[in-house]
Amino acid sequence: MASHKQNLGVLRRIGSALISARARAIMSIGIVLGLGAVGTLAAWSDTSTATSGEFTTGTIDIKIGNPAVDNNPPAFATALTNTAIAPGNTVTAPLLVRNSGTVPFNYTLSVAANNTGLGGLLESFVYGNSDCSGPAVSTVSGLFPSKPFPGVNRPIPAGGTDQLCIRVTMPSTATAPATPATGNITYSLVATST
Repeated sequence: MASHKQNLGVLRRIGSALISARARAIMSIGIVLGLGAVGTLAAWSDTSTATSGEFTTGTIDIKIGNPAVDNNPPAFATALTNTAIAPGNTVTAPLLVRNSGTVPFNYTLSVAANNTGLGGLLESFVYGNSDCSGPAVSTVSGLFPSKPFPGVNRPIPAGGTDQLCIRVTMPSTATAPATPATGNITYSLVATST
């Protein structure tokens, strides 16, 4: 009986040691969970958003002449013509350039005659006014093939205009071809946003 009591005492001590180890483990887990819960409860958060205003793409729309058209203003074609041009002759025509778009742009200008023989005999000048007076902004000699006017890179604000005058001359030193040469001259304007 004494050994049975002794065994019971050992079992109780083992049992109480196991219970106390379990109890400590459970309490440790409880403390960890409790700290985690406290940490979670203490985490505050908030969000905000910022939305921009409306965006719309701008437009580039270069028009020429008065009234403004996309291509070939009739008044320009009527004024810049000579059906019997000879050495020493000059023809002029005003050309209004308009920015009908919504963004400012710079434009360049080039010129080409559609007839090699005629184009080789002519010079063209660009002026920054309506009557081709004062010094020319730029000059091109020999209008074939297409040539840009050096230094012409003119700005126009949205809704603005730029007045030019175009002059075409056959220099007095030119030698007229043996047979008449006929053709026309095209001025090309290219707008690029700034």
